[in-house]
Amino acid sequence: MKALFFTLVILGSAFLTYDYFFARPWERVIFEKTARPVIAANPILPDHVVEDDGLVMQSKPVPKATEEDWKPSIPVIPIKGFVPPTIPSVEATTKNWTLIPKQAFPRLVILKKDVQVKMSVGASTLRAGATANALASENGILSIAPTATSNARGTIAVLDTDFPEQILEKYEAWKSARIAQAKQAWIAGKTKVTEPGKDQSTLANGLGVTFGAEGKPLQNPDGSYNLLLAVISAGKVSDVDSKKVLHWSEPALKTIDGKPTWVIDVRYEAKTLFGPMEVDSHAQVRGGQFVRWIYDSGEPLP
Repeated sequence: MKALFFTLVILGSAFLTYDYFFARPWERVIFEKTARPVIAANPILPDHVVEDDGLVMQSKPVPKATEEDWKPSIPVIPIKGFVPPTIPSVEATTKNWTLIPKQAFPRLVILKKDVQVKMSVGASTLRAGATANALASENGILSIAPTATSNARGTIAVLDTDFPEQILEKYEAWKSARIAQAKQAWIAGKTKVTEPGKDQSTLANGLGVTFGAEGKPLQNPDGSYNLLLAVISAGKVSDVDSKKVLHWSEPALKTIDGKPTWVIDVRYEAKTLFGPMEVDSHAQVRGGQFVRWIYDSGEPLP
């Protein structure tokens, strides 16, 4: 019985020691308790108006940073409504490689077939895969020489060399540049600010756009037409430089689209993938209005 008493005394002493020294104040059983401390839900920023000494502060949520906060702004380019010009294919321009301008020569080409070349003392053969100098072309046939200084000559079809591949690669780059040029001209025309009330039909020569009987466009003393000069100035046709026009024909009355139309032939110098070339084109005017400007092939000028 005595052992049980001492055991209870020891356990009681241990419990009193824990309750006084180790238990949290608000969890004590025997000794005096204290209130559990209150922890604020958001100790940093209050979610209500706080008044202190006459100063009023309104807490605001901190906005989350987004990707747009660091992205640079990109100006909007007004390209809606732009229609890329129709540019004839290189096959149409060269009439399926039968009409290649002299500006394309001389140039090195790779032969796809054996070619016999002749000279005053005999003949030799250039094997397929060899490089030769293309000097000229006529009706789809190239005139070639083994070297730039050789007097030997031979002939081979254009399509039996890598000439078309060379031109096609340059043509695509040239076409992309022309479309980009037309787009910039279109954007400039849309964004250009003009003076209110200014007569846009009056050009630098002081004359407006005028017509004769039956709507016939009237020529200037130098042969040009103010209507077509205005078309060029407005950027509606970017391929023609009025300073590089070689010839303006007199208007010819023809029936186009079933309607009487004045046609003016215009020959001008253009920058092409072959270099500067003389180009024949035809401007159509109907009812005192510009209708279209086309190449011989019928394709519209860019």
